[in-house]
Amino acid sequence: MKKFFLPVAVLALLSTAHASQKIGVFVLGAQYERDLNASDSVRFGLGLPLAAMTNGGGALVLSGDVAFLRHTGSSSNTVQPYYGAALGLATVLGSDQNVAVGGVVLYPNVLGGLNFNVTSTVSLFAEGSVGPRAIFAAVSDGTNRASGTQIGLGYGVRLGINYTLR
Repeated sequence: MKKFFLPVAVLALLSTAHASQKIGVFVLGAQYERDLNASDSVRFGLGLPLAAMTNGGGALVLSGDVAFLRHTGSSSNTVQPYYGAALGLATVLGSDQNVAVGGVVLYPNVLGGLNFNVTSTVSLFAEGSVGPRAIFAAVSDGTNRASGTQIGLGYGVRLGINYTLR
């Protein structure tokens, strides 16, 4: 009986029978949120790829996160507070004519926010997050290579709009 628990749990998570689903956009990104039950949801976010071209080089930034959210009010309320925990990951790649730089940022955090329900399917949201931010980076000029790590306190703000699919 135990060997069937994990597949059943995965199928329950993927089932669309009673789960509300939202897609949204925020400043510099997009997200997908799926309700697990009446108060909990899981959200996947993807930052828009940012690229910069300079004379002789350029840079590319890719980011994403996954979050577990707990909504403390009814979705029919005009204002619906929520809180949760998330794990963010970003990568930075850059170069110019002589130097190449690469880095990874890991950002586990706690968050809190408010959904402002405009209609039954459209909501605006504002969210803040805080947690440790670890940066792992390396730089090379073709001959020499250096790397380092920096750990500090990070914070973030997310402002956007959601559309409820079902």
